[in-house]
Order: sequence, then C-alpha cells, then structure tokens
Amino acid sequence: MNKQDFRNVCGQFATGVAVVTTANKGRHYGLTVNSFTSVSLDPPLVLFCVDRMARFNEQVQQSGVLAINFLKKQHKDISNRFANPKLSAEERFIGVALSKEHPAPVLENTLAYMECSVEAIHEGGDHYIYVVKVSSGAVKSGDPLLYFGGNYRSVMPES
Repeated sequence: MNKQDFRNVCGQFATGVAVVTTANKGRHYGLTVNSFTSVSLDPPLVLFCVDRMARFNEQVQQSGVLAINFLKKQHKDISNRFANPKLSAEERFIGVALSKEHPAPVLENTLAYMECSVEAIHEGGDHYIYVVKVSSGAVKSGDPLLYFGGNYRSVMPES
C-alpha cells in the first residue's frame, strides 16, 4: 500500500488531539499527536507515537518526563501551532497559559491532562513508540477536539 492510500484509510478512524510537552534544561518543548491510546490499568500506561525526525525526541528522551494535554474543540490554533515544524520550541508556547506547579508544561484550560514518565521507547518504522507511565492527571470540562478525514471535527449532540 502506498503512503497516501495508507493515510486515507487511517484517516477514517476518528481520534482525539493532544499536545505532548516536556521540559529540558529550563526550556519547554511540545508537539501535537493524535496517535494516543491507553495500554494498561495496572500499572497505568499509555502510548503515543512521534516521527523519528522530530526535534522533540531528543528533549523528551533526555528529560524522561512529559505531560499529555487533551485539547478542547476551541483549540485548533494550539493544535496547528504545535504541529508546525517551522516554529521553534519557544514560538509554539507564545501566548499559551501554563500551570506552573508541574515538572513538564501542563497547558491551562484543556479537556484533561496526564503527567507521565517514559517507561520504554520502541522503533516503529519511521516513528518512535513511547510507552509512558501515568503518575497523575485531571479531567476538566468541555468538548474534545477531534480529527477525522484530514479535518478537525467536534462531537455532535445526540438527537
């Protein structure tokens, strides 16, 4: 299967959108992911995938800690900013409110967040698969930002 056909097929699976963040040597780093899933309840493990070429990999591998921030439907601009490879680490965080009491940056006003530590990193083709242990988190209110068919979507109320 060619890359475009593979993307088209995978695009038919609706996903949530998250920004994964870390801090290393006093600087913040982050990127948008939609490849996220829970792995285990005991211990609490989740996974996400990152392109092997992403600058984020070196930073999170050195720090070993991260936050996974689930975005609300009104956060398309944040998703786009953290997905833009042309923006520097600093530019991605401009104007984004952060909660100060966490080791990795936790974005304010998100749907939920998890604080995690890296348990394992696996090679998966052109991506790294991060398996991380969740140490804490919180659920807030709002509707999720979804991604489906190459576009952002939101949850429609049931009729």
